[in-house]
Amino acid sequence: MASCSQTAQALVTAYNSWTLENIMDVRSSDCINYILPHSLGRKPMDNEHYMAFIAPRLRPFRNFTLTVHDTVVDEAARKVVLHLTSTASTELGDYNNEYMLKLHMTEDRRKVDKFEEFVDSGYSSKVMKELLKHQSRKSSL
Repeated sequence: MASCSQTAQALVTAYNSWTLENIMDVRSSDCINYILPHSLGRKPMDNEHYMAFIAPRLRPFRNFTLTVHDTVVDEAARKVVLHLTSTASTELGDYNNEYMLKLHMTEDRRKVDKFEEFVDSGYSSKVMKELLKHQSRKSSL
């Protein structure tokens, strides 16, 4: 049986690969993703909605790298909390963000069944709006 720590590391590795296939592979077929805090107004996303959400966000970033700063594991409850930062390059400059992830694992601990992502909402909202607007302008040329 896999451990929660192994699955959490697999998730970090998947995001560091920055491919949709790898990112989705670590999630269970029933995984629900929550982007928090609730004040952002984001609705919970099943895998289909999460793919539609994340796919356009992959394009603007190069060399996306997550760095884990702290990990709390509760094997009995099948939960992992991660404090991470990210770095990447974009056409508009460097990207740096901070996250707290609470991951709930499947019973066999091989997949993420519930993904709660706290983001630096002020930074994320501003930068993503600029990046997506830039991408839209580029694709319309």
